[in-house]
Amino acid sequence: MDGLANILEAIGQDPLTRWLLLAMALRTGWSLICWRRCPSSHRRVSEDALEAIEARRQALWRHSARFLVVMLTGIVLAVAGLYKLSQAGDGAPLALLMLVGGMYLFMTEPVRRSIADGEERVHATGLRGDPEAHQAALAMLHGNHTYLVAIEVMATLALGLAVLALSGSMGIAY
Repeated sequence: MDGLANILEAIGQDPLTRWLLLAMALRTGWSLICWRRCPSSHRRVSEDALEAIEARRQALWRHSARFLVVMLTGIVLAVAGLYKLSQAGDGAPLALLMLVGGMYLFMTEPVRRSIADGEERVHATGLRGDPEAHQAALAMLHGNHTYLVAIEVMATLALGLAVLALSGSMGIAY
């Protein structure tokens, strides 16, 4: 257990962990702003766009290559971070960065894809003129935004508490 204590002490004292926390907090703040200002409910698209939206929504492979790359990158980073964290040494803060970054990527990217789908659904239902379907699409989009914000807020709070605990600021002895 002495090796784990050394790793935790190195993570808690390294300034990289505070920069990671700041980056997570800024990203969470941006998601909150996007959630509150959801542009899809205000933006109008042309009639020609309805055909393009429907074609994208009915396509056999709806996810872009970006989705696959981001998901695989997140998984690889998380696994590499876990492996590197298991080895005692000075690389613990970098390992934590890799672990948190990888987990963040593979937890939020599917929700971001759902938000993009929801935005297209809102546009399509708005152009069709069905108010009930449009309100349902807006509610689903709002729910996806709320879910993303919840993930990011909880991750930021957990990381902040971990940094506080590991740096000795909370008075917790490990």
